[in-house]
Amino acid sequence: MCLGGAAVMALLACESAGPIRAQSDVLKDVKGAIQAVRPDAGWYAIVPDSDRGTRYAPDRLPDEFKVDGLRVVFSGRVKPVEPNVRSWGIPFELTAIKRE
Repeated sequence: MCLGGAAVMALLACESAGPIRAQSDVLKDVKGAIQAVRPDAGWYAIVPDSDRGTRYAPDRLPDEFKVDGLRVVFSGRVKPVEPNVRSWGIPFELTAIKRE
């Protein structure tokens, strides 16, 4: 019985070795706010209203949206988080954004 448990653990370890993905890969027309993470470095996050603990790190954010607290509606794709990489936000491919 112990051997069977070890085999299951080994399979789980192998499966989780690749990139980690968020539960939902595509977001469409999500309401949220811009958060200045480190403006001097150009780091701005998009925080969805539905989960204030999540910060998406957009791949490109137009300058006119780089305003802390700005209310927006955005769409895009959650990108994989590579294992052993530490980041301030979840990588996000921004496909659309507008002011709320």
